Amino acid sequence: MYNQGNQTISSKELAYIADSIKNEELLTKLCVQGAVECQNSSLKQVLSQLSQERLQNVSTLTNTLQQQAGITH
Repeated sequence: MYNQGNQTISSKELAYIADSIKNEELLTKLCVQGAVECQNSSLKQVLSQLSQERLQNVSTLTNTLQQQAGITH
């Protein structure tokens, strides 16, 4: 277990976060690919927005891992 202040996170939770990062990265790639290949401008916009949301999730999850590891930027 890792302790950050009064918050404790288990190794299993850290592994879940790492898996979530991989999944979000894959979803981002798929959304970007779909936006590039899409002919429908409305769908292209939605896929672009989804890719940005996925990137934000990756950032949030990465920051969580860094905080738990004691790494700060």
